[in-house]
Amino acid sequence: MTVSVLAVLILRATESRATGSEVSGIFKGNDQAAKLAFVSAHKGTPIAGKETIQLVFTDKDHSHEDQPGLKALFGSYGSALVIGIQFDGKVVTCDVVHEALKQKAISSPASVKMREFKNEAGEISGKLTTDGKAEALGQTWEVSLTFKTKAP
Repeated sequence: MTVSVLAVLILRATESRATGSEVSGIFKGNDQAAKLAFVSAHKGTPIAGKETIQLVFTDKDHSHEDQPGLKALFGSYGSALVIGIQFDGKVVTCDVVHEALKQKAISSPASVKMREFKNEAGEISGKLTTDGKAEALGQTWEVSLTFKTKAP
């Protein structure tokens, strides 16, 4: 048992280093924490004629998936946050999937902000925050995440 747990931890650390992606911070639904361990960036759907980038944060590895954002919305990777941003980092879409929420996918783009955004040298990084608890459909959620991942 101890050997298999150690093997899983080493594998996760290796996967994280291999993709060059990092995510840390707080992700809560109805005051219950979830650990988002994986992040990736993908070409998003244009909104109002502007190109977007889709950021996908999940608690299970989604790196093998062609469309992780779609599968994440249906709970395939546990708790998830799917964010659409413009090239300057402005948040334009936000879908929250948390195992503690009654409604599995909540759309709440006005609740989350991007800070310290960088898109340079093939890498995207920044901080996503709700500045405390946000409410949507009678439920609360909170995010304060720092991330770095390969640009699409």
